Amino acid sequence: MTEPSDFERFVLEQLDSFWSYAVSLTGRSDQAQDLLQDALARAFERFALFDRSLSFKAWMFTIIRHLHVDELRKSSSRRLEESAEWLLEGSGEIAESSLYAIPLDPEAILAQRESTERLQDAIRLLPAEMREVVELRDIEGLSYREIALIVKRPVGTVMSRLYRGRNLLRSFLVAPKPEDKNAESRRGL
Repeated sequence: MTEPSDFERFVLEQLDSFWSYAVSLTGRSDQAQDLLQDALARAFERFALFDRSLSFKAWMFTIIRHLHVDELRKSSSRRLEESAEWLLEGSGEIAESSLYAIPLDPEAILAQRESTERLQDAIRLLPAEMREVVELRDIEGLSYREIALIVKRPVGTVMSRLYRGRNLLRSFLVAPKPEDKNAESRRGL
């Protein structure tokens, strides 16, 4: 049996993160699979050029993002609204992915799904620039500098978008759900 190459080892260590980022960019698992496959192929071809003093994760996120932007430019007929619609209709497909561990306690599964769905809904409401920065920092754990390199913006802009995005996200999560408002209005509150 042969030892895995450095490339394989780096990819396997971060595959869940790469998958999540591809899904967050495309909003669809089928498109995310294509995007991730293309990104991995491109990274493999250029792995000899990768500077080992840098973060492999950030390097891959940059490749994934560039390929996604290129694809959006090529097919201008595709709209970002389709991504949001698909997530509202098919968010269960992402949660049911074999890449995610599922707890055995049914009550824990229900509570996790409800809180995850509410958080996903709130994140989807963020403007695209804020959503991307919040996901890269708070979900993927990248540094401000790494995010700045990925989104090609100054660190100050990244910090500002993160601050505003977190505040907006907090307001979405604290606000009562629309059905809660209707229930209050029926009771005369």
